[in-house]
Amino acid sequence: MITAILLGSAILCYILLFVTYKPQAKYKNGMLFAVTLPAHAIDDKDILEVRARFNKHYNKISLWMTLFLVPFFVLHFWTAYQVIYFLGWFCVYFVISVIPFRRAFRDTLALKSDNDWFVGTKRVIQSDLRVAYLKNQRSASLWLFTIPFAMTIGLVLWSTSVEIQLLSIISGGFAITVIFLLLSLQLRRGKAKVYSTNSEVNLSLNQANRRAVSYLWLSMAIIENIHCLLICLILVNGHGSMTGVWVAITLLFAGFPLWLVLHVYGKIHTLEQEVLAQDGKAIYTDDDEYWANGFSYHNPLDRTILVPKRVGIGLTINTGTLTGKIIMWGTIGLTAAAIIGACLMLILSELISPVLTITPDHQIEIDYLMYSFDFNRSEIKELKLVQQVPSGRKSSGEATEKNLRGQFHLKDIGKSRLYIVKNNPPYIQIKLEDVYVFYNEKDPLLTKQLYEQLQKQVENS
Repeated sequence: MITAILLGSAILCYILLFVTYKPQAKYKNGMLFAVTLPAHAIDDKDILEVRARFNKHYNKISLWMTLFLVPFFVLHFWTAYQVIYFLGWFCVYFVISVIPFRRAFRDTLALKSDNDWFVGTKRVIQSDLRVAYLKNQRSASLWLFTIPFAMTIGLVLWSTSVEIQLLSIISGGFAITVIFLLLSLQLRRGKAKVYSTNSEVNLSLNQANRRAVSYLWLSMAIIENIHCLLICLILVNGHGSMTGVWVAITLLFAGFPLWLVLHVYGKIHTLEQEVLAQDGKAIYTDDDEYWANGFSYHNPLDRTILVPKRVGIGLTINTGTLTGKIIMWGTIGLTAAAIIGACLMLILSELISPVLTITPDHQIEIDYLMYSFDFNRSEIKELKLVQQVPSGRKSSGEATEKNLRGQFHLKDIGKSRLYIVKNNPPYIQIKLEDVYVFYNEKDPLLTKQLYEQLQKQVENS
């Protein structure tokens, strides 16, 4: 299951990077490798050489990174190390896949400077006052975000009556809604883009752009709240045989938002091309100096935080502003902390096993990282040695190819705490007042010895 999900993520990564960087080798919208060039420069032999070198290097990197996925499959039975390897592979691929493009950008920019291939004039163009005043008139009302927030509140109220642990999932939906609301607010503050000397064209395109994107963010917030609802419903009512449903929902809610983003920005691009083709008064600005490597924008003179990307679709951050720096480095720091923290937890879970001990005061303690648990022998209602554990779902904990550790909800018996090595009977089953506990050791003989010790404790209680 984990292998399939990670492999799907790797394939998605290949596709996204391919559609982002490969098209940059084609002259489009007056740009090649995110550098503005006049049309006649495309036939220059040095430019042709840059394009050929980019394609060769990008294909070579893609091939090598595919080969480096082989150890990922070898580590199938060591889930922790497999996930760590995948995270490392993903980070490396994300970084080195940019190298051919950055080199092509620098080479193209150098050729442009050497040959004096400048387009237009080097200046900052300000939009006219009428466009600046009317640019946000047709954006989706911020009050519409009460819909996803109301959905979140409803999910919170429902989860408190069903299972409080679902709040961790619902909080993710709330966080996503807040992020999309902030993006909508920033969209309203953004600078209007100048497409033409015709104010009517500027007005209509800016209105259409902001309207489409504002409704996109609203739709994404609603979709992700629906995603959270479906996850919660499966967790409450599902069981171990619902793997297919899990995979289907994961693929659907990963693919549909991606399609929606591509669809909206595709429509915006088509509209821009149609309107400008009819107008015939397009303005090309030559501000390559603000795009340090072709895809990151750094202009201290522009106070706009989000600007249209040159590579890919959507918006990018202006790191020349204080807010832009905070967003950029904050995101990098949080991402690094999350990855490092996850890797450390995975390594610890692989190296450390749960330990069951019986203390002199007749307490049974199970020590294991964040999922330690203890109870008194007098709380034991039933003690058995069983050959299998009922199927179920994880509420909080670890579920790898080898181990199940943490809090689970098992079929027919409900809330349970598992500290077991999978497919390695027997298992000690302990029934308490409101929870079941399952425990075993890698060595079945040690499991039986622990069971006998617990049995004596129960008999003497």
